[in-house]
Amino acid sequence: MRILHVVDSLRMGGAEVLLDSMFPLLLRRGIECEFYLLHSGNTPLEQSLSGRGATLHSPLRSSVYAPNHVWALVRHLRKHHYDLVHSHLFPAQLWTALAVKAAGFSAPLLTTEHSTANRRRIAGYRPLDRWMYRQYHAIACISGAVQDSLRSWIPETERKLRLCPNGINTAKFSAQTGRKKETFGVSKENVILSVGRLQPGKGHDVTMRALALVPEAHLFLAGSGPELEELRGLAADLGIANRVHFLGIRNDIDRLMTSADVLVQASRWEGFGIAALEALAAEVPVIASRVPGLSDVIGDAGLLFEVGDHKALAAHIENVLSNPDLRNSLKHKGRIRAVEFDIERTVDCYEALYREACCA
Repeated sequence: MRILHVVDSLRMGGAEVLLDSMFPLLLRRGIECEFYLLHSGNTPLEQSLSGRGATLHSPLRSSVYAPNHVWALVRHLRKHHYDLVHSHLFPAQLWTALAVKAAGFSAPLLTTEHSTANRRRIAGYRPLDRWMYRQYHAIACISGAVQDSLRSWIPETERKLRLCPNGINTAKFSAQTGRKKETFGVSKENVILSVGRLQPGKGHDVTMRALALVPEAHLFLAGSGPELEELRGLAADLGIANRVHFLGIRNDIDRLMTSADVLVQASRWEGFGIAALEALAAEVPVIASRVPGLSDVIGDAGLLFEVGDHKALAAHIENVLSNPDLRNSLKHKGRIRAVEFDIERTVDCYEALYREACCA
């Protein structure tokens, strides 16, 4: 079986990490995958996939929102043979649906919904989304919250929805050991780690406001994005600039995780929460906002606070850092919880979905 994955890019995000993780496991099961990128930037994930023999296509240098991607993809589909096309994220979902229609492509078309919210979820965009999702044979949802959200937005998708929870290589994180001094350059100070794109939805500003209430702790942010300068300014305004460290895009998240004292994920919305799951597997205490998707993954294996409540977040951080019994309890619960989301289970789900679609 030969599959083309179409995705906006391969920057460091949940959907992109999932593709990187699944690639060797699908190949082992006789499912060959190629990747079509609307934008290529020689990212760590691109290097990871290419280094393991994956074929990456990215013929244009246009914005991911440029409609000429449709005709480039039409030409690609007419030139290559695939048993199935699988899209991820918007606008890749839209351009893929249009291209498949224009190319007269007869093989099944699948997409994965990766979030509970997006900017199109207003009345004016519903006709566009209704048409787009109608073109897909099946829609995989990375969590129950994502599935419920899409069903509520476009009720007629109900019969196409399939729950395929995200997963990670749990063994990779449980096998790692990290040292705070070598990884972060600090030894006595408490290390708070946050992983995620620097954009408003990730709530990094909330984490920074909480840090201002927690002395002798440092915050390390792994990720890049449009909010970088604004967050630098906020750190200066809060008087914590010397305790906030921007790490940029990293390809050693496992080492960062196992060297941290606590992981904070203060998202305002989240389809799943890969970083939180990685921390659970690494036996690092997790504190996260109580949002659908993220809280479903964490369950009772972490501490939750209401969205935007930086004071509650600060209290949880202080509690975890000062209470060894609580830390040990969370580490134990996290290890057990993470096993439920091992990547092999995710691949089982997608393999079944692919074979079902190709045999329909």
